[in-house]
Amino acid sequence: MTVIDQTGASTFDAAPDAPITGFDTAIAMAEAASCGNVSWWNTIRSHADDPAAGEYATSVLLAQLLVSTAHRLGIPVADVWERTRRTGRLPD
Repeated sequence: MTVIDQTGASTFDAAPDAPITGFDTAIAMAEAASCGNVSWWNTIRSHADDPAAGEYATSVLLAQLLVSTAHRLGIPVADVWERTRRTGRLPD
C-alpha cells in the first residue's frame, strides 16, 4: 500500500497484505464512469457495503496517480496538484 502524507511524500509496501479497503468499489465505479454509465455507477455506489470506503479508496488512487505523474514528468508533486486544481483536469 502507498501512504502519501500532506507533503506528497510516499512510502511503498511492495507486498501489501490486502488491497485498499473499498478498492473493488472504487475500480468498479471508475469503470462505470469511464463508460459514461451513470446508472451503473450509482448502482455500484448504492449497493456497496460501505460507500465511504470506496470514496476514500478513490481519493487514495487519485493521489497515487498524481504523485506517479509528477515522478514520470520529473516535476515537483506540488506543481501537479496546483495544475490539477487550476485546470480541473488530470495531467497528460
